[in-house]
Amino acid sequence: MSANLPEVLAEVRRLRRRFAPTAEAWGPCTAAVELQVQIGHLALCVLRRHGTDVSALEDPDRPLDNLGDELADVVLAALSVAVLAGTEPGPIARPAAATHETEALLRLLVSAGALSEVALVDQQFRHCPPGALPSLPEVAAAVIASCEDLADRWGLDLFAEFRSMIVDADAFLDTHGGTDD
Repeated sequence: MSANLPEVLAEVRRLRRRFAPTAEAWGPCTAAVELQVQIGHLALCVLRRHGTDVSALEDPDRPLDNLGDELADVVLAALSVAVLAGTEPGPIARPAAATHETEALLRLLVSAGALSEVALVDQQFRHCPPGALPSLPEVAAAVIASCEDLADRWGLDLFAEFRSMIVDADAFLDTHGGTDD
């Protein structure tokens, strides 16, 4: 994913333009909320992967069971926060591989929460907490690094999953009022 970041960012910008007429105007904070939605979808897939009965947590008419697609949606949401804030992720430095899946997921949760917090502070929807708040490019990069770690752990080609998600998004937008690009 990191090696293809310019292409991925171009697709994120294009999709943001296409999605624009389908909902109220989005900004970095709206994208941060969407990031939390997508994290929940990913968590549902992970629970299912571990054999957990998720029937009380999901809509049977909308099964969320494609781990790669949901991870790609997390990438789209995280990069949307950065793009809508007028920036890009900083250098994506992969931390040491997590020792187990739970640690990798918790790293994703921490970095996604930090990205949401920074977006809220940046857009003046939240006070700036004491201490050193990371930059939006820095925490956006941390989310992508966490996604790459999970993709490696699960044997997924995250870039291929992202491209597949783009095809699905375009098909949806072709029938649900998205702008042409």
